[in-house]
Amino acid sequence: MPQISVVLPVYNVEEYLGQCLDSLANQTFEDFEVICVNDGSGDSSLSILEEYASEDERFKIISQENKGLSGARNTGMDYIKGKYTIFVDSDDWLELNALEKLYNKITALDSDILMYKFRFFNQDSEQYSESVFTNLEVIDASLENKNFNYRDVSDILFKISHAPFNKLYKTSFLREAGIKFPENLNYEDLYFFYMVFFKTEKVSVFRDESLYNYRIRNNSISTTGNERSFDIFEILDLTQDNLKNVNIYSKVKDDFLMFVIVNLKYVYLRLNERLRNQYLQKMKEKYEFYSLNQVKKDHLNTWHFDDRVFYQAIAVSSNGIEFELNYKKLYYEFLANHYGGVIEQLRNENQVLAQKNNDLKEQLANSSIKNKFKKIVKL
Repeated sequence: MPQISVVLPVYNVEEYLGQCLDSLANQTFEDFEVICVNDGSGDSSLSILEEYASEDERFKIISQENKGLSGARNTGMDYIKGKYTIFVDSDDWLELNALEKLYNKITALDSDILMYKFRFFNQDSEQYSESVFTNLEVIDASLENKNFNYRDVSDILFKISHAPFNKLYKTSFLREAGIKFPENLNYEDLYFFYMVFFKTEKVSVFRDESLYNYRIRNNSISTTGNERSFDIFEILDLTQDNLKNVNIYSKVKDDFLMFVIVNLKYVYLRLNERLRNQYLQKMKEKYEFYSLNQVKKDHLNTWHFDDRVFYQAIAVSSNGIEFELNYKKLYYEFLANHYGGVIEQLRNENQVLAQKNNDLKEQLANSSIKNKFKKIVKL
């Protein structure tokens, strides 16, 4: 029985699949299997998988009709044999020491979930980047090298990465929890993360280095704003229900409301323009359901200004065009007020510096005159 099972959903990624498979085949930790779920690919992805499987028995292929990312992950989970499970997206890649580092950490702490650092790779610019979201800096240093649970991080619950790929799971825990990805829904990561996170008392972190590279490309599922984007409302509904089921909703309500706005805005900005009016109407329908009318002013002032004006624009708009106008109006009003004050401050500071410069010039001029006078007297 392998120690680690890698679940790898594959769908039309022939351009990137080789890099992903190479990063797995060449791991310094060797006791693992890769469950490759060919999710109805129409390109050469299956041929690429077959080539690797013919040379490395650790690679196993399961082919099915297209069920989407969640369906492919769930199929892979049915075939897991390893003690631990990790999900990898087939257009991403692991660092070559990733499985070794993660295995050593999770076994040392006997965790159910080990979260670890990752970084973004922008396909267009070919640049890497990290953030507090990817490097897990929001988790307090006091929780390093120990297990914790969701109650220990309730104040940052919605600032932790909900991606399934930057986590190593104990397989027995996943099976006992009985949780799978919701099929036929986008943004399934949100649902899955909070479901499993609320089920365990043993979560740990690995922050020594980034071990996973997440590729950002314009035509990926996460960046395509079509009708499936409306799934975000059902996912947020399910997340709110989960919070209430574990009796933590009242404690984290303010942060959850910000989390709702951040995700609604994320989807809206990537949405096809022809769907924006319909999306605005859906946001209006959900406004009171999410208790967005109960956001406290002092908490609202802690939000990023872009999230704040997005929230305010929803409240005062009745249709998509009106929302666009109000959103831009509030956005530029904030910038004008903010940077207007900054400009005035800089103008005042510039005047002070100009005056000091003039005073210095006058002092230097007077000093020069005195020196010339002294020379004349000596003569």
